[in-house]
Order: sequence, then C-alpha cells, then structure tokens
Amino acid sequence: MRLHFWFIWWVVALAAGVVTAAGKPLPAASRVLFETGFEPFEGYRTDVNLAGQNQWVAIGDGGNGVLTSADGFSGQVAYVGFAGGTNDLLNVFRPVALTPVGNSLPLLRFTVAFQIFDSTTNAPTFDDFRWSAYNTQEKRLFTLEFDNERLEINFALDDGQGFKFTGVQFRSGDIYDLTIDMNFARNRWTASIGNLVVVNSQPITTKGAKLDLNEIDAVWSLRKPGSPGDNFMAFDDYRLVATPLQEIPPTVEPVGRLQNGAFIVRVLGEPGVTYGVEATTDFKTWNLVGTGLAQSPSGFMELQDFATQGAKAKFYRAYSVQ
Repeated sequence: MRLHFWFIWWVVALAAGVVTAAGKPLPAASRVLFETGFEPFEGYRTDVNLAGQNQWVAIGDGGNGVLTSADGFSGQVAYVGFAGGTNDLLNVFRPVALTPVGNSLPLLRFTVAFQIFDSTTNAPTFDDFRWSAYNTQEKRLFTLEFDNERLEINFALDDGQGFKFTGVQFRSGDIYDLTIDMNFARNRWTASIGNLVVVNSQPITTKGAKLDLNEIDAVWSLRKPGSPGDNFMAFDDYRLVATPLQEIPPTVEPVGRLQNGAFIVRVLGEPGVTYGVEATTDFKTWNLVGTGLAQSPSGFMELQDFATQGAKAKFYRAYSVQ
C-alpha cells in the first residue's frame, strides 16, 4: 500500500498572485533528539556564558550567553556575538553525535528561531552569522550564512568553492524561523526561511565525508578579526528531530500564468524523485494536476494546470510517488 503524507499546502490567489503557506508537518513517528528554549527550568543561567552550560561548547573566543529577553522573543534566548572576539570565528554548539544512515529515521530536521541585531556606532563593523553542520569527525559539511553587511543569505558546501549567494536577502532586527532538512541516506539538504526555500537539495558532502551529524553550530564570523562589531545573533527554540521520511518534504511554489491560460506550479524536491501535485478550490475535492520527475541537479519539477479558469483561489499540495 502506498502511504501519502502531505507536506505543504499553498493557496494561490490566481488573479492577484498572492501566496501564503502552512508549515511542513512531520509524521507522528518522528523523534525529538534534542530541543531547548534556554529557559531557567532547563538549568540555563544568564550570568555565565552559554558554553559550559548543559553540554554546550565553544570553539574560539567572543561573546556568547543567555539573555533574559530579546525583542520579539518570549522568555530567555541564547546569543553569539556582541563583545570580545580576537579569532576570525566563534562556534557555539551542543554535540549530539548522531548516525542517521542505515536506521529507520534517515532524515533529520533542524529548526531554530533567530534574530540578528545590528552593530552600533560604538563598534560599527558588520559581521557575518552562520549555521554550520559538522559530522562526528569534526568535518564541516555545509554552512548557511547571513552577511550582516550586505544583508545577503549565502551558502557554502565542503567543495572549497566558497560562499554562493542564494538570491535572497534578509533584514536585521527581523525574527526568522529557519528549517534545515538533511537526508543522510540520499546526501541532500534543503534550507527554508519561513515558507521560502533558500537552498534546495544540495549535497551534504561533495567529498565523501562521513555522513553523520555531530552538531549544528551557531557561528559568529568576524569581518575584521580583532575589531569586531557589537552586532549579535539571538536564537531560541533550538530543535533537532529524526523522522522516518525517505525524502526531504517537497515545497510547492507558484510560478505564474502563461498566455494560454495555464498556471505553472513548481515543486522543489530532490533530484530523481517523482512527485505528484493535486489541487482544490474547496478542500473537499482534490484533483490530480499531474506527476513529474524532479530534475538533476536542481531538484525542480514544473507542471501546468489548465483548470484554473473562473477560480479566484486554488490550493495545491505535493507528495512523493512511491
């Protein structure tokens, strides 16, 4: 029997092109491996560094700790940055030492809420903040970077090619919900900010590094070592979950309408996986738009929906075809 699990729903206001979406749910069989909100009842204190509390570790020097509050967050939050820093990098992490390949939970999902606070005139350098994945051999696998000078979101693999611009920018002071899905069985990772995919189906390793996970680091990267800004990144709701999913959950994106009246729907998934797309206008009857194979290396698949005439809004959902 084929089991369908619906990953994300999009509503497209076909006339105006307005799009909203719900988050990607996980199966009930998923298992929380580690989570924290940095609250007092978990044993977190605000008068000492985060490193050294509850198995958190720091490599490099510089500011890190727990704040009683931050704009837009409720309760205590962790942070990296703000003060100190003579090395070029400060990595703060909590080791988990996971080996997801070969078991029943091959896909890991990391989620965190974060906010980058700008430097002041007292220390006006604008640094970079990152989330980096390392394996149990302490090899960096990939990084998602937030360049606080250019306000660009970049990513880097372990291929030595440096950072690449995702085409997406961010705003200092805004709170973002980051999701990183890692399929260790298929060597793929995808990153989303809210409902927007910023990195789709990139290799976890390009060099044959060991496919496991030791940590996801919060990183302060100094633009001028020895002369850091007093900018910092606050983060909360740090969570890592293992799931029985065999593919990274696909995301549906609207592309636009062609002159022939067809509406183009794009599925962002993993290359080599076949996806089906269904649509509804009332959440009662779902009709198959079509199926298609996500291409390599992009992981994209597009379908044309001709049955949109007269519809003010239409909802789409995507699933992998087993």
